[in-house]
Amino acid sequence: MRNAVGAIATTVILGAFANPAAATTSSGAEAAAANPAYRVLKHLDYSGPGKASLRVGYYNRAEDKGFGWNKVKKKHNITKYSAVEYIAKSPFRNRLGNSTTYHMTGYAGKYRCRNGVCTLIKQYKMILSVNEKIQRDGQDKGVITMYCVGVVRCPNWVSTTLAKENRSLAAPDVGSIPEEDAPDNSEAPEGEIVDKGDTEDENTPATPEPGDADDGTETYLSSYEPLANSLSTSTLTAELATTAGEKLAAAYTPLAWAIPEATTEDRYRYIGSYTKLR
Repeated sequence: MRNAVGAIATTVILGAFANPAAATTSSGAEAAAANPAYRVLKHLDYSGPGKASLRVGYYNRAEDKGFGWNKVKKKHNITKYSAVEYIAKSPFRNRLGNSTTYHMTGYAGKYRCRNGVCTLIKQYKMILSVNEKIQRDGQDKGVITMYCVGVVRCPNWVSTTLAKENRSLAAPDVGSIPEEDAPDNSEAPEGEIVDKGDTEDENTPATPEPGDADDGTETYLSSYEPLANSLSTSTLTAELATTAGEKLAAAYTPLAWAIPEATTEDRYRYIGSYTKLR
């Protein structure tokens, strides 16, 4: 009897992602099965290989822990999938140490224009963290966090500015779940493995962030490179008129998965020798 119960518990834990409705006699395992953290909300266009998964994730405010959409939204006030996807397509992609986590960067800023000259009055550097480690459902863990460097919560205009700039370059993601239908979740999934790169979140300011109020005369712009300190009104207007697709055409070059094609021949032959091989 004891062995049978152990087998059932093991099956529930291993099948938590594939079959959330699996029956179990363990209340803990039932909670794990019901936890939506690993549910994929959308597959994002991505400058790395394949797509980047945006999962429900979770955010525990008391412990300041989490990942995925719930952390991005609840902690950092990024409220648009398209804002996340815009940074996910950044050509500036760097590996975080010796991990499977990569950082993509971009910028969101606002200008104030007077007498034909537009001056940059605020700019935020954006960092998106994506973990490419494959999970038990066969997909990457995906988005860990995204934030404005130097502040905990991004101003509201950051999301709208990045989202407006973004245009998906691929076919619609069939089965994606709209932002308004994404589940709220504050509980970590049972058995979560937190990689070192998942804890990187360098965004807590040393001093309070000064007010970021608008007076209605601002113009917003985003870019994968730092924004110019000043622009003529005509140049800024031209930047805004340029479609996101045109801006991304030269920069957005996603990596392909390097999967060898099936072949009946040996791809490699191994030879040992006491002299140099030719």
